[in-house]
Amino acid sequence: MIPVKKLTDLSSADIDALMNRFGDDFSEIMIDTVIPIVNDVRSRGDEAVIEYTARFDGARSRSLLAGPEEIEKARARTSAQVMDAFTRAKEYIEEFHMRQRRTDSLYTRADGTTLGVKYEAIERAALYVPGGKASYPSSVLMGAIPAVIAGCREITVITPPDKTGLVNDTVLAVCSLVGLTRVLKAGGAQGIAAAGLGTSTVPKSDIIVGPGNVYVTAAKTYLFSMGIIQIDSMAGPSEVLIIADEAANPAWVAYDLLSQAEHEEMARAVLVTTSEKLASSVQEEIAKDLERGTGRIQIKKKSISRSLILIVPTLDEAIEFSNNYGPEHMEFMVENPLDYLGRIRNVGSLFLGNYAPVAVGDYYSGTNHILPTGGAARFSSGVAVETFLRRTTFQHLEPAALRAAQGPVGIMSRIEGFDDKHGGSIDIRFTK
Repeated sequence: MIPVKKLTDLSSADIDALMNRFGDDFSEIMIDTVIPIVNDVRSRGDEAVIEYTARFDGARSRSLLAGPEEIEKARARTSAQVMDAFTRAKEYIEEFHMRQRRTDSLYTRADGTTLGVKYEAIERAALYVPGGKASYPSSVLMGAIPAVIAGCREITVITPPDKTGLVNDTVLAVCSLVGLTRVLKAGGAQGIAAAGLGTSTVPKSDIIVGPGNVYVTAAKTYLFSMGIIQIDSMAGPSEVLIIADEAANPAWVAYDLLSQAEHEEMARAVLVTTSEKLASSVQEEIAKDLERGTGRIQIKKKSISRSLILIVPTLDEAIEFSNNYGPEHMEFMVENPLDYLGRIRNVGSLFLGNYAPVAVGDYYSGTNHILPTGGAARFSSGVAVETFLRRTTFQHLEPAALRAAQGPVGIMSRIEGFDDKHGGSIDIRFTK
């Protein structure tokens, strides 16, 4: 049963646990498992990846990459109805992300100093697509489309195979749909290490994005900490926070909470409402669903036991709670939701009104579903075209502009103890 509590009854420890919820410390996993795997892949390359994939996924295949024939056969086995759904979603996701393209800029001051910024794509990108308990072909769209629009030249999909050594048909079919031909059949820390370090079979990538389990997150974090790759974020369990008033439909709210709960046992769903009646009705709807035992019932039960319904006195307090919470997804199910847009902050992706469930953004509307979790929305953003871009600033100075800078730079470099060569590098240009 999902608990119902008043926000005013929560202790400071309760609040701290809600706000600082990224997940368990994975330093032990990092030291005992992930770092040894990464180092072994660095030393032995493909052989290590094959061995770990056999150990963890039961796959005995010696082929690390899905060949063109394998990809096209998977697409042929995928129904036209499924391909149509993903094609339509692809068009909307492309439309939205095309509006995120960046343009170079340049300007010249009156003193002759020209300044500017130019954007270039990170050339080699990798996209992690989870497998295991479920396959996520939609994540192929969410990672590949912004990378392609940004201009990445090489894109590798990292995804675990099944016990026969094959990747889910729909995942491969969607790879074909967006023009991806390099699919690494290895997940977990070994897949991340193969793409991040490179092997004789797998080209090195410079950025890896996409959600995964704790081993994937730890491996991404470890390689990032050594300056080997860029990453999108340290992804944790999926989550949703819903703010709803007394007019919200309790069955709709319950389904939206459960839609996050069915992701995984560690997923968390929170409802914040001003209505005790709605809170009670949503609790009843969730109980009915769990009693029916449909769908991923055991996963839903465990996730819901970690979830929460909070009652607050006012909508203002609900919004302030969300701003501090920093949810991955936030649904705002109130009257005239657009009126509040300027007051809502720190959300990975925002769903406004009664007809914008998280599922439509996860799959179809166009926004990206690779998002910061565990409160990271307070300081980071979801995957976008700019995720795959490098920004370079540049300057060109005329002699008179550098002469004008000589005095201030000399003073500043002397204050910091670098006047000999920092300041000197300007002085020498004007020494006869």
